[in-house]
Amino acid sequence: MPDTGSVDVAREGHVAILTLNRPPVNALSLAQAGRLAKALREVEPDEAVRAVVLTGAGDRTFCAGGDIEEFAAMDSAALLNAVRSGQRLLWDLEHLAKPTIAVINGACLGAGMGIATSCDLRIASEASVFGHPEVSLGLTLAYAGSVRLARLVGLARAKELMFTARRITAKEALDFGLVSAVVPPDQVRSRALAMAKDIAANSPAAVRAAKKALTEGLEKHYPNSLVAEARYLAQVLEADEIWDGLKAYLEKRPPKWNA
Repeated sequence: MPDTGSVDVAREGHVAILTLNRPPVNALSLAQAGRLAKALREVEPDEAVRAVVLTGAGDRTFCAGGDIEEFAAMDSAALLNAVRSGQRLLWDLEHLAKPTIAVINGACLGAGMGIATSCDLRIASEASVFGHPEVSLGLTLAYAGSVRLARLVGLARAKELMFTARRITAKEALDFGLVSAVVPPDQVRSRALAMAKDIAANSPAAVRAAKKALTEGLEKHYPNSLVAEARYLAQVLEADEIWDGLKAYLEKRPPKWNA
């Protein structure tokens, strides 16, 4: 049976909007993962794109997880290959040069949590639910999701979510530090777009450098993270955007960024 679905790409100013569209629950099949990877490759080099919003089609599900039916038909070797493919996808999402905001508009479970935690920021609808049901299926987290989760919510909270497989509300997710804001369902997309536009209004070179310094800083020993931060600051200076940014502040006008 053919795997139908899409990752729809739209633009709103300097913001690219990627929508996971695979009814009924936007499950992440191998083919759908490939579509997301292709969309990321398309927006990565586009200098007109300064921020990316990632959401799920409809108003009930962001992504309800991996395609369990597809996984159940695999042998161990195929499943391991699928995991490696998912690891590459979420690594590329996490390290995308553009800042990313996940718009959680409903159920965010399993692989959906992996996608969301690979984004830089998360805005949730009040109707959203979050969880890692993997252990209830005889699985454990893949795609480096356990590490990302622990960094966001702390080790004890991560263990609680992973060991119990229980689902949490949007309010609990906010209390855990998993999301940045919780808003009514009809406002979640506009809130995320407003944040993305705030990001896009800033120096693209400086924002890219800030993201690299923060992301890579967590992946290095502390002294090495200081070296990395200095290196990316040097790249900001080489981009020359800082000089117009400073002049614009003194002249009380909007800056003119290079990209």
